[in-house]
Amino acid sequence: MLIDHRELSRHLAELRQVAAERVEQDRLPTGLEAGFRVREELSRLGLESYAVDLETDGYTVLPPGVAGTVDLWPRLRDLILAIDEEEQPDAPEPGHSRGRNLWHLLPRDQLFEQALMAPAPLALVAYLMGYRAKLSQFRGIVKEDTSVLPMEIHADQSRKVPAPWPSDAQYCTVTWVLSEYTRENGAVCVFPGTHKLCTDVPHEFEMAHDHPDLRVIEAEAGSVIIWHGGLWHGAMPRTAPGKRVTLVMPMIRYHLLPQEVFFASTTREMLERNSSRFAALMGLLGAWPWGADGPDTAYKRPSWLSTARENRFA
Repeated sequence: MLIDHRELSRHLAELRQVAAERVEQDRLPTGLEAGFRVREELSRLGLESYAVDLETDGYTVLPPGVAGTVDLWPRLRDLILAIDEEEQPDAPEPGHSRGRNLWHLLPRDQLFEQALMAPAPLALVAYLMGYRAKLSQFRGIVKEDTSVLPMEIHADQSRKVPAPWPSDAQYCTVTWVLSEYTRENGAVCVFPGTHKLCTDVPHEFEMAHDHPDLRVIEAEAGSVIIWHGGLWHGAMPRTAPGKRVTLVMPMIRYHLLPQEVFFASTTREMLERNSSRFAALMGLLGAWPWGADGPDTAYKRPSWLSTARENRFA
């Protein structure tokens, strides 16, 4: 079946115009102004110590109530479990470390938009990658006690950003912890500070889950874990009964290509009910991509973007 490029191009052109209007009404800061805005947000939300964690360890954990309203995470968990029960996605072979993946959940329910737009995680994403960071994936993961193998140690920037990596994050991951995170439950494990090495994981460390420097992140349900895309991390094998539920939202810098095609499932209504930051996350602030008809000549570059200077916070 051939894709109707013209229909898709028209849809994208309409979304870009709505996004430009949202940004004119609610301008996203760039350059030095963005740096000042990030610091103001971190101070107002009480997140300075979490930003320090990102700098020193390469990850941080926002406890329930800081990450988002305390009633949000149980609803997210129940929604993901309901989708998992209804659709029964193909599980990997027994013992696989990755569990069941529920892909492209964002357009399925407005509750997922609330998780994406929670102010505290987004402030830390802006600290790492600026206000034009884009969403790269949005998926749920359900692991049961059949996931008895550990997930290999890796860095999320691998095979996405050519090495050697710049010290500023090009990729970061925001994970909603929707069930208790313990070693037995298959929690994420990290080598703190390895994001500063700016290099991929050596082969001999890929299964080093018993290494003395490895740290297992144990966190309450309702927490949000954020880590730098260069951080070496994996997951412990799940040996406890029950299900481990997470919502994973990797982000990328403006110049990189998302792993999921969000503009194809974004609607005008989604843009209009969210702030301009949502339009940026959907990758709608640039004049690309395009199909057989070439670029949209009617697209008007937002005035604020014409004078934007690229730096860490752009």
